[in-house]
Amino acid sequence: MKKLYFLLITFLISATSFGQVINEVDADTPGTDTAEFVEILWTPNTSLDGLVVVFFNGSDDASYLSYDLDGFSTDANGFFILGNTAIISAGDLEIPPGGSGAIQNGADAVALISGNASDFPNDTPISPLPMGTSILSGVVYDTNDGDDTALLAAIGGIQYNEDENMSKDTQSVQRNMDGTYTVKNITFRASNDAAVCELSIGAVNAVCDNITSGTDTYTATIAFTGGGTSTYTVTADSGTIDLSMGNPSTDASGTITVNGVNEGIDVIVTIQDGGLCDIDTTVSAVDCIPALTLPISEDFTYADGPLVSNPNWSNFSGTVEDLQIVSGQALVQHGSPSEDASIAFTPVAGDIYFGIDFTVQDPGAVISGGDYEYFAFFKDDSFGFSGRLSIAEANTPGNDFTVGIATDSSTEDAIWGTDFSFGTTYRAIVRYNQTTNISELWIDAASDTDTSILGADLDDANARTISEFGLRQSDSSQNEGVLVDNLLIGQTFAQVLSADDNFQIREFSIFPNPTNTGEVNISSVNASQITVAVFDILGKQVKNETISNNRLDVSNLKSGIYLLRLTQDGATSTKKLVIR
Repeated sequence: MKKLYFLLITFLISATSFGQVINEVDADTPGTDTAEFVEILWTPNTSLDGLVVVFFNGSDDASYLSYDLDGFSTDANGFFILGNTAIISAGDLEIPPGGSGAIQNGADAVALISGNASDFPNDTPISPLPMGTSILSGVVYDTNDGDDTALLAAIGGIQYNEDENMSKDTQSVQRNMDGTYTVKNITFRASNDAAVCELSIGAVNAVCDNITSGTDTYTATIAFTGGGTSTYTVTADSGTIDLSMGNPSTDASGTITVNGVNEGIDVIVTIQDGGLCDIDTTVSAVDCIPALTLPISEDFTYADGPLVSNPNWSNFSGTVEDLQIVSGQALVQHGSPSEDASIAFTPVAGDIYFGIDFTVQDPGAVISGGDYEYFAFFKDDSFGFSGRLSIAEANTPGNDFTVGIATDSSTEDAIWGTDFSFGTTYRAIVRYNQTTNISELWIDAASDTDTSILGADLDDANARTISEFGLRQSDSSQNEGVLVDNLLIGQTFAQVLSADDNFQIREFSIFPNPTNTGEVNISSVNASQITVAVFDILGKQVKNETISNNRLDVSNLKSGIYLLRLTQDGATSTKKLVIR
């Protein structure tokens, strides 16, 4: 008998200590409130017959919605959800059917009541309640509204602001074990008291400390919120940790800094508290490479593949890696998808020139129409284009094509007077004057006194400061391909005249190449120091040094193809190196 009494007492205590409760309410969600819900918690797999959920409007302290729970049950974990279509599962109750935004944002209330929906037609006052009904659980909430005394008097407790942490779209009002409520991150269909790591990582950034031809360092920063709740250990696999701008152990928010990380090396920052929090954040390395200076020589001696995978070239518009290197030339293949790629340099004043060898491949029909077929140009540090070189419809019907120049327009200001043939290589030289805002074009010229055509003479005040040369491929009338080679950029006509007759720096000799000796010799026609930057096939800088004895140590480099960017007396060239 004693054992039976004990079991009966235990059952009675369990039955009275855990009642049906409003466990969580999320009334204000992103957009048009398509993720609203009310979560009820009770004994798992238990019928909810005889219960009704009633929503009360704080404007008149009367009901505006009621949902009968007859026929519904809690799930295997004791949860039952009234919510929008997007978040509910089988066995839940959709509110409103096929819609959203039913739950008002406050000051309002929701209550779980013993009774039926028929007891609460719209505008039923919260006090007094209809005869035979009683509130089992309820909560009064708002989103930055004043307290509603009538609702509080009927339901009890205090009024909870879903936006008290300024995160109403991602937080909800949740019941604590002691019967009070709190506002924190949504725990939909899960325990409100489940322990979580409260520290969150925000923006991650990396900035060069210096930009030189040698090995530079950069500073990494990691923003955080949710700090001050535990004691954290912060470590980094490179550089030095600095918590002067924010310590997650003591500050609610701030910035973790890592100083002195070598360029080209990613840094991993680890934040641990010995318990719930174990966070690894990788800051991607930056390459602190100085901008090229004029004159520049580019002969496209790269492996076949995307142009922008190689040193100095970057995408600034369109589909990344669509513009290709083919057999040591850049292929501007008009059509879809498109890409704009550029090579940047330090701006200069006055005249600026580029020279290229170009070959238009036969597209199967002569070029017709004028549909934005410019393919080479100068560019400022935004999206201002100048000196646009374009393929144009031939002067004589039936001929293949001609070329044109535009100072600013996407269509030609002037057309070359003679026509050209597919499959033949021509050398174009373009000048843009950054003071007078005018462009000029020569074809196969030996001197700047040879025949040329001028683009529009535009307002001097609108002249651009040029900092990049670009190649462009886009849709055109015939979607022809244009092979580009032997790019030279300079400040005089002579500097861009010819790939063979110009820069002495292009006469670098690299030997042995391929090499397996651990070093290469780099010779030039003059004795000035040579700065060598070495890039792997992915474009990552792996070595940077200045040599004066013509020998470059490559013993620490693995077998493969590398690109050498050689700079001497202000001029730059790129060569390929193979290590076996």
